[in-house]
Amino acid sequence: MQSVFRVITALLLALGVTWAALALALTGAGPEGAHGGRALGAVLLAAGAVVAWRRHSQRAALSVIGVGCVAIWGWTQTVRPATQADWAPDLTRSARAVVEGPHVTLHDVRDFRYRTTSDWDASWYSATYDTRELTGAWFIVEPFSGVWGAAHTMVSFGFADGRYLVFSVEVRREKGETFSALGGLFRQFELTYVVGDERDLVQLRSNHRKDDVYLYPVDASKERITRFFLDMVARMNALHEKPEFYDTLTNNCTTNLVRHLEKVSQSQVPYDHRTLLPAFSDALAYELELIDRDAPLEQVRKRYHINARAQAADGRPDFSRRIREPLAASTAGTVP
Repeated sequence: MQSVFRVITALLLALGVTWAALALALTGAGPEGAHGGRALGAVLLAAGAVVAWRRHSQRAALSVIGVGCVAIWGWTQTVRPATQADWAPDLTRSARAVVEGPHVTLHDVRDFRYRTTSDWDASWYSATYDTRELTGAWFIVEPFSGVWGAAHTMVSFGFADGRYLVFSVEVRREKGETFSALGGLFRQFELTYVVGDERDLVQLRSNHRKDDVYLYPVDASKERITRFFLDMVARMNALHEKPEFYDTLTNNCTTNLVRHLEKVSQSQVPYDHRTLLPAFSDALAYELELIDRDAPLEQVRKRYHINARAQAADGRPDFSRRIREPLAASTAGTVP
């Protein structure tokens, strides 16, 4: 039994030191990368635990690590998300809205035109939308090529005048900064709601990144769709007033959409592993009857896979209509 306890203690010490090293190195790190010098603090913490073990007991060593990790965690909470920074060129502006009754005026809606993923003509605009003219919402899933279970999710809203508006929950990278799922666990990235035209946010993924893109019509009443839209607008505005850190597990693109989707679903969206593996989030939406259920899921996925249509509609002003044309006959009614 003593040997088992020693093994468990050693594992806990190793985990504590590893977490401490990562927290010290990554918390608040920017384009300059991990702070290796700070991570040396974990070496001192490990040395203190070893001394406590040899001179006192295994429990003393665990106490040293425990107190050290709590102190480091307390320090991480003092790191605050930035409101001003040298943001990456595609994230220099952050959308905001003014709501006046049924009218929502959005500023800094992104509308880039891409030649490659790194070469584009930048453009932002302001526009007013009437929530009474909402015609539907679409759940968008972009599984990442070569990364099992990983994906980006977005929502697009359609209006009677033919306009479509995409909301994409993303990390707001600084210039020269690259996304890291590990860094996303340690307050490294700010959270932002990118709002843009489908010819930007959808076409970038389907036509330039060459990732698979699925565009599912959300099966819900107009009242629920309107609540969904306004809830996203309110959350977007709230981030302007009080910025937050992105968190890989608890505050990412899909977990935010889940909170909004609860405004659409007739039942509470359960905590599910598919929110952590968003490439399978459409399976959760399927089970919750938020998307078509008139066929097996694989057939539904095939129906709403839009890459071929997006390639054919590349650069067209009616891109949104063209990627939906074959879908019209497949879209069932709405939930009363």
